Amino acid sequence: MKSLPLTRLVVACAMILAPTARLAAQDLPPPQNTDALLKELEQISSGSQSLSQKRRIEAVSLIQSASASGPTSVELYVTALDNTKYRENHQGFIDWKQKNQDDLRHPSYQNAVQLQLRYLLLGLQRSEQKTALAQVPETLTYLNALTSLHFLEGTYSNPSVAKGVKAPPIPSDKVTPEAASVIKQPLTSSPVVEWLRIEDLLPTGKDFEASAGNYAGILEKNLKTPLRGTNDPRLPCVWDLQINTESAVTSAANSKQKEEVFRNERLPELVFGKLKDTAAIGQPNRAATDMMKLIRGYPLNPSVKDWIDYARGLLTNQPSAPTNSPAAAPTTNAVTPQRSSTTGS
Repeated sequence: MKSLPLTRLVVACAMILAPTARLAAQDLPPPQNTDALLKELEQISSGSQSLSQKRRIEAVSLIQSASASGPTSVELYVTALDNTKYRENHQGFIDWKQKNQDDLRHPSYQNAVQLQLRYLLLGLQRSEQKTALAQVPETLTYLNALTSLHFLEGTYSNPSVAKGVKAPPIPSDKVTPEAASVIKQPLTSSPVVEWLRIEDLLPTGKDFEASAGNYAGILEKNLKTPLRGTNDPRLPCVWDLQINTESAVTSAANSKQKEEVFRNERLPELVFGKLKDTAAIGQPNRAATDMMKLIRGYPLNPSVKDWIDYARGLLTNQPSAPTNSPAAAPTTNAVTPQRSSTTGS
């Protein structure tokens, strides 16, 4: 059969579609049962909310129970892997579990999974009543656990050994690469979230950090952001916590170079960030006094001009526009403050 020339085909299609286009341009009469339709929509919406709440309650119950210990946390985690990544390859799951049994038993791996589940609970329990501000105490407790279990110290590297010699086991108080990988992943990438299909139940706003292992990100989003929103007087204390934590972690690294970098670069950034927030919550005089300490202590710092402009604004009651401080950006750099007088405590 001969095909039509392109121009004739276009004309034919236009003729066929023309009546359809005219018909589509005409709207239908308004529904006669608007009230009934609105009621149906309300019922569907209410049912959807009830279903979401039921899913949330069930997920919280399961995760709360599993997160009671490291071993039970790992049990839930690997079960989720079996039902997601290895769903169609159970033998592959058995092989993986056998190969990684030592890693799965290591304290840092169990701690990582348990902490991730605890942070997941914080997300699932977020609501209009339990806001980021209401969760501040729980978030601080979580961050304390993240610090005390060595997750800010980086992963452990085994010393070099001769070829054919088995490397010694990683000490129980060190973080394995596998544990670091788990704690750093976003909650949305967790097999538990995928298996339970609860990604849509997690917070997505600017006041919830996506990763259970991003210490500075949780400080910034889950703590500083809601505290700023209410000019909460606890805000400077959160900065002190960050300074002290980064100090302790770098001291543990026993590196003079890292301590010097912090003393000259990182610490003044953190202090400036703290003083800007101190002024913003209604304590400009305290901020001005401590800004002078910072400027006198670091007169050669590359940012000193910004500090002087900001201090001048505080002293004349005309604060300059705040500059973006690197201290506010999520980071895991940890270093030791040497000048306690500049913290403005």
